[in-house]
Amino acid sequence: MSKAARPSCILAASLLAAFIAAPLAAQTGRSEPLPPPAPAGHTERQEAEAAIAAGTNAALIRFLARHPTDPSAPRIRAALSARTGPDPADANPEDPDAAAIAAFDAARLRGTATGWAEFLRRFPGHPLTVEARHWQ
Repeated sequence: MSKAARPSCILAASLLAAFIAAPLAAQTGRSEPLPPPAPAGHTERQEAEAAIAAGTNAALIRFLARHPTDPSAPRIRAALSARTGPDPADANPEDPDAAAIAAFDAARLRGTATGWAEFLRRFPGHPLTVEARHWQ
C-alpha cells in the first residue's frame, strides 16, 4: 500500500468505527470515546488550525477533549471563549459525542457552577470532564 493511500484507509477505518459505535452508544446510554484524531502525519497544530477554520464550537471543543494540554489549547480556549452563541442545531445525530459536546457548550455558555455540575453528572466518564474542570 502506498504512503498516500494510508491516510484514506485510516480515515475510512475511523468513520466505520464511528458508524458502528453510534448505535452501541445509543443502546447503552453512554458516550463512547471521541473518534481518533486526524490521520497519521497531521500534527496537533494542524488539528488546531482545522478546528479554528471549521468555525464551530463543536470543532473547538472536540480539539480540547483530545488535546487538553497541547500548546495550542490556550489559543483554542480563547477562540471558544470569543464565541458567545451555540452552534446551529444541525449536529450529526449519529455522532456518539454530539450530546456531550452540546452539553459542554451549554454549560460553557451558562457559565454557572450549576451548569458545570450538571454536565459532570451527565457525562462522568467522558474525556471532556477534564476540560470542564478547567472552565469551572
